[in-house]
Amino acid sequence: MRHVLVFAKTPYAKTPYDQWLAGSGIVPVIVTAAEYAAGYSHLPHVHAFPAYDTNQLVEKTALRLAREFAVEAVFARAEADVVRAAQLRELLGLPGQHTASAVAFRDKVVMKDHLAGGPVDVPAYRRLDSAYTALAFVSEHGYPVVVKPVSESGSLGAAIIRDEADLDAYLASPWRGASEIEAFVPGQMYHVDGLVAGGEVVFVHPFRYLNDCLSFRDDDWVANLPLTPQDPSYDRLVKGARAVLAELPTPPQTAFHAEFWITPDDRLVFCEIASRTGGGMISAMVRHAFGIDLDKEWLYAECGLPSTLGAPAYRPAGALCIPPRNGVLERLPADGSGQGSGAATGADAGAELPDCVREVTLTGAPGQEFHGGVKSGLFLAGYVVDGDTEEDVAANLERVAGWFSDNTRWRPADSSGGTA
Repeated sequence: MRHVLVFAKTPYAKTPYDQWLAGSGIVPVIVTAAEYAAGYSHLPHVHAFPAYDTNQLVEKTALRLAREFAVEAVFARAEADVVRAAQLRELLGLPGQHTASAVAFRDKVVMKDHLAGGPVDVPAYRRLDSAYTALAFVSEHGYPVVVKPVSESGSLGAAIIRDEADLDAYLASPWRGASEIEAFVPGQMYHVDGLVAGGEVVFVHPFRYLNDCLSFRDDDWVANLPLTPQDPSYDRLVKGARAVLAELPTPPQTAFHAEFWITPDDRLVFCEIASRTGGGMISAMVRHAFGIDLDKEWLYAECGLPSTLGAPAYRPAGALCIPPRNGVLERLPADGSGQGSGAATGADAGAELPDCVREVTLTGAPGQEFHGGVKSGLFLAGYVVDGDTEEDVAANLERVAGWFSDNTRWRPADSSGGTA
């Protein structure tokens, strides 16, 4: 029996590795976060850890398991696992992404060092090692600037600094880890998602953000909408993503999620790229829109299994992620499954799911206390929405967001009743 070691920082419903590998002769050995362990408990080899992102027993156990089962491949789809998986492959001499490549896709300064002076425009940037560096950068480039952690995802810890008061506020309570400072880029943000297999880009498509990646800071939703090939930005975004992949030490097998701006003066400017599938509901949207499961196909590529990719049969679909508010959730719309959250937990079974919704993910339940949005990829409610055209989908995303707001009830955390 053959084995693959899987760093599984996702719920089983999203990544049913045993189902994907059924009939292949390959058995997944699962290393996962404690909160996801129950979903994988029916599998023969499951090891779960609290504080998964920082718990170094994850690496120790993964190394032991990889040797014990003589694994042929290591698979990891979460940002927190990119480097630890690469280090393990390198240590064991396994194929796939190794450390230098992983760091280039994870460390935003190393990433831009690879791209600076290349075919894609990159904003001015610098590793932020002290307040002196921040002051020197602002003196050279002016306000506004952006400060962000070098290795986080989902805009976690990112701050837009528009003036000296903002800078003082940031310096008084800075991000504790390594950070970078870069020039602020105005414009519409897009992302390009795809798959590399056998060293070739086998799927690639650009998408437009509705709202933006920092919307969660204002308790507002963010959505993703595919561009049609006729869109004037389509080709330049695809070419930009291919150019970035060519400049970076791209592994022979990887999903990718790249972000770009198109500025008011019509420049294409690089933001960042990750060697993984996009967060939020992006993978689910791609599955509904193109009939392609990027995570499954990426796993097959890592394991040397034949691809099941056919010619994509496109149908318009978009993704919507709604963050929690600050307070206690009292009522949540049912998910349309007939069981969902259920009336017993305070879900509003009478709030009929809009007919344009194709997939629902609810990550909380009534009675839970929340403290607003944490990052763009973490959400309270996620929806895949369809329509006859991209314009229909955009309108339906707005409609579902409004429906959710109308059928959700909150109260202040320090209150025993009422609404918020």
